[in-house]
Amino acid sequence: MVVELSAVRVLAPRFGDSVPVWTNVIGVILLALAVGAFVGGRVADRGGARLLTPLLLFAATGITAATPWLVPRIGDWILPADLTLDRALPVLVSGSLGTTLCVFAPPVLCLGAVSPMLIQQVALRQGAQVGSVVGTLYAAGTIGSLLGTFAATHLLVPGLGLRGTFGVAAACLLAAALLATLLARQIARTPVSKLALGLAVLPFVTLGLGEPDPHWLGDGKLVELVDAAYQRLWVVERDEPYKGGQRKARVLAINEGLDSFHSVRIEGVSGTGGRYYDAFGLLAACLVQEGEQERRVLSLGCAAGSIVRVLDALMPKTTSFVGVDIDPAVLELGRRYFDMPEDGARHRFVGGLDARVYVDRVDRGAPSFDLVCVDTYRNQIYLPLHVTSVEFFEALEGRLTRDGLVALNVGDVPGGGPVLEAVAGTLATVFDVCESYAVPRSRNFMVVAYNGAALRVPRSLRQATRPDSCPESFWTRAVDDLAWKRHAPADPTQLLTDDRSTLEGLHERIYARLPASGTRRP
Repeated sequence: MVVELSAVRVLAPRFGDSVPVWTNVIGVILLALAVGAFVGGRVADRGGARLLTPLLLFAATGITAATPWLVPRIGDWILPADLTLDRALPVLVSGSLGTTLCVFAPPVLCLGAVSPMLIQQVALRQGAQVGSVVGTLYAAGTIGSLLGTFAATHLLVPGLGLRGTFGVAAACLLAAALLATLLARQIARTPVSKLALGLAVLPFVTLGLGEPDPHWLGDGKLVELVDAAYQRLWVVERDEPYKGGQRKARVLAINEGLDSFHSVRIEGVSGTGGRYYDAFGLLAACLVQEGEQERRVLSLGCAAGSIVRVLDALMPKTTSFVGVDIDPAVLELGRRYFDMPEDGARHRFVGGLDARVYVDRVDRGAPSFDLVCVDTYRNQIYLPLHVTSVEFFEALEGRLTRDGLVALNVGDVPGGGPVLEAVAGTLATVFDVCESYAVPRSRNFMVVAYNGAALRVPRSLRQATRPDSCPESFWTRAVDDLAWKRHAPADPTQLLTDDRSTLEGLHERIYARLPASGTRRP
């Protein structure tokens, strides 16, 4: 279980950890276990168990130790050089399947073959009933898997990182191989056994070797890499054009990175250089134009605080902000590299908490929010089902002031597609008005919902002056009523609910139909 749970984590920096990747890993491991058990049973019946058991364990040891070195190199060979996230799903699915077959199937097959061999050897050695032997070994294996499950998630990966975790797993296999060799005394001193031991120990040297930089890094500099409890986090620094010049920019990327970003900080400015975060700044005009009272803003999936920073620069200093992110490591990187404010009277950031849990359960007695921004994504391309359901949107409405707004970042194909329609249609069943704004030069849509008269945002913008941090293309488009698409309530049979949601399939459908671009790296 240590290898299985860590397999997706070591694949994630190149292939992500989406549902198809998880499916590939689980499917390949189950297949390898089945094939191994079948072959191992046949070998055991032919009397080769004592010889092969140590050798199979030695083989599993060597491959497991080399896994953190093998996966990134195979991944860089498979992935096209200029792959973009919105066109990546077919390549990531097939690439993760191929890598899993190459790297994880062989050691798991070896371990699957060992089980029937052990059963046969113990039954012959002790003269015990096969049923009791099978039951004892299965119980011991299940307890070991249970310990490995908790150890990998809560101790090994957070404490030792991926390479350290695979090193521990390989060391355990090596110990088992040595014990099996000693028990099979006739091969303990043979050249074959010594060669197997050497081949098993040799890959341990790869644990000290650095991982190659991802090819999507380009001209950027990797500032820090963190294997957090939830995901791999990359802080990348690069120069990028800004208003005719160049400025230093820091980007927070997760897992496979590619051309995506989790948060952005451009040196010396509050905006994000025309990324979708700047679209949320358009909503400040609504709150500023409609009164000078104190305002409260909630940012769900706040990451390193890009939306909070954009709005903070545009709102009165009486505005207070609450940011929530499920990964505490993201908030820590935000404070260190993205100028995220420290917790104080106006800012409070909550880590390790799911957005739905916060809305449903936390701070229920606190004042309501005037604006709730939702930018929660799972595995980069999936909007989580539990924060796009009608039940969640009803809970959000209960946390808003009477004239409050909710705004979601929704990714879809250019021009809009089934994901946008499903989310906006569900949102429109809860609020009087649901409108979407296509963010220029991106696949992002800002979906805004509120109660009252329609076209609230463009009306407010026409009474305001464009701030310097807001891209002119965003403002020029947003003041036009035609830029805001009104969405009708979804048919009751098409609603996204906690009980039934088609959103995951819609995501995969829109991304799988886009062909991957680029050529494979040499």
